[in-house]
Amino acid sequence: MKTATFSLELITPCFCAGADQAKAEIRAPAIRGQLRWWFRTLGGFKSLAPLPVKQQEARLFGSAAGDDGTASALIVRVTQPSLPSVEKSNLSPEVDIRSATGYFLFPLRNKIRGALESGRFELSVLWRGSADLWPDIRHLITVFSNLGSIGFRSRRGYGAIAPTSPLELNPALAAFSLTGKAIVIRTLPSSSSPLPALSNWFKGWRSHGRSGADLVNGKPRDPANMPGFNYAKADHDAGYGINNNGPTYRAALGLPIIQRCGGTSNNWEVSPRRGEGRFASPIILRPHRAPNGKIFPLVIFVNAHAWLGTDPVYLNGRPRTVSLDLYEAMLNDPRLQSLPT
Repeated sequence: MKTATFSLELITPCFCAGADQAKAEIRAPAIRGQLRWWFRTLGGFKSLAPLPVKQQEARLFGSAAGDDGTASALIVRVTQPSLPSVEKSNLSPEVDIRSATGYFLFPLRNKIRGALESGRFELSVLWRGSADLWPDIRHLITVFSNLGSIGFRSRRGYGAIAPTSPLELNPALAAFSLTGKAIVIRTLPSSSSPLPALSNWFKGWRSHGRSGADLVNGKPRDPANMPGFNYAKADHDAGYGINNNGPTYRAALGLPIIQRCGGTSNNWEVSPRRGEGRFASPIILRPHRAPNGKIFPLVIFVNAHAWLGTDPVYLNGRPRTVSLDLYEAMLNDPRLQSLPT
């Protein structure tokens, strides 16, 4: 049996909760789910290849499939941060649509959620499997500690964590089979305000602008400041029935989504049956604290989860083609750089 304790720190507000959504708490099952997601996304350990990822996953996390279930060999426990939970709602300044972060926190309106503004906590790991895999288990924890996040809006920069003592990311990523193919990590310049930086970047790709009070990159919204203007306008017009024949771009960035146009609601779905089907965004926005203490706004393109093939998406039950042009344009944005080593 192997054990280790990792000291982690929240570097952006974390909307994490259990049954009571107004009281934030960091829960071990949430971290366990994150570890499983990263393990699966990165294709499993090189040391266990060519064993299929599904079987590798069962070896680490257990399995309830079939007649013979197996218990998890990986146990995680957490201590709670010392700072208290605070309530956030549409009355919170960071939720205001005129703020950069309000663009990310749109789903928080008309809701009350508990948040942890910051704080340190300890992640204790107990490994009951083969001792030969212990170094790889530590690599998995390192990836989560550097790139992971917890809770509501975690794909949009919230709940980001960092180790309090440096854990080397690149050697940890090298332990997985599909790292180079599964994810592409890009960054905007180092920033003391990473959430606004990420929001302005993303908004520049996803908004075509209707409000003069809203800003992108600190400027009024207009096509000159927004490389995704035409993509966003096409998706917006599709909801109004103007763009009935062209492809949709928004589907490749996550579904389902409800688009409200002129008092009516339009539903985008993966499934041909209305109200069904989900597709999580393959673009993850995440602040990352480098070993030198600088904060980098990361844009992580999860190619392993990108839209595949020619599968259609459904707008109010009617099929539409999906284009990856927007996803590829964002991936090749010249403003993005490689993460410094």
